[in-house]
Amino acid sequence: MGTGRHVLTFPVNHGATLNLVAFTTTPNDWPDYSKSTLPAKREEAIRDFQGFGPNVMKLLNLVKPDLDIWGIFDLGGHPLKTFNKGKICVVGDAAHATSPHHGSGAGFCIEDAAVLATILADPAVSGAKGTIEAAFDTFNAERRTRTQWLVQHSRRQGDLYEWNIKDVGKDFDLIEQEINAANFYIEAMVSGHFSFSPLDHVPFT
Repeated sequence: MGTGRHVLTFPVNHGATLNLVAFTTTPNDWPDYSKSTLPAKREEAIRDFQGFGPNVMKLLNLVKPDLDIWGIFDLGGHPLKTFNKGKICVVGDAAHATSPHHGSGAGFCIEDAAVLATILADPAVSGAKGTIEAAFDTFNAERRTRTQWLVQHSRRQGDLYEWNIKDVGKDFDLIEQEINAANFYIEAMVSGHFSFSPLDHVPFT
């Protein structure tokens, strides 16, 4: 962790490779919105993380000379007012694109699929007039609060890593408490059950 910067590492390829992601927060606008990545050099990363501990600097010196800068885009500043309209429903990143700081974006997409499949499998969804719309209304009611919480808190978690939360700062105990509480909330639904019907929440119109 560091002011405006943090580094994440984890093994991949059954431990044969160490993945390293070095994050920097900048007030500058993304220079080219037609691209989600831009070329960079190892020397730039080393320069950006001067002052970090020796382990971080040794790892940065081991990365390949040519790197990519990934822009991080989310819907935090523009949350959708609804996930559905009539017979159209958006799910996953189309509904709630998030930053990677919780590592849960793909998991929440899978949750969306499971919830929507459960709703559509309900006998109340017969294909008769209005039932698909009601099913999508139910999906929206069930998923919007949880998924949009992830988008906002993922932003906040990145700020926690970079000591940008005014009332938390560098207090590692408070940082740990909040991260653990957020992880508990994320995991709670995974161990739960899907038990709702389109008729339980949204009246047919």
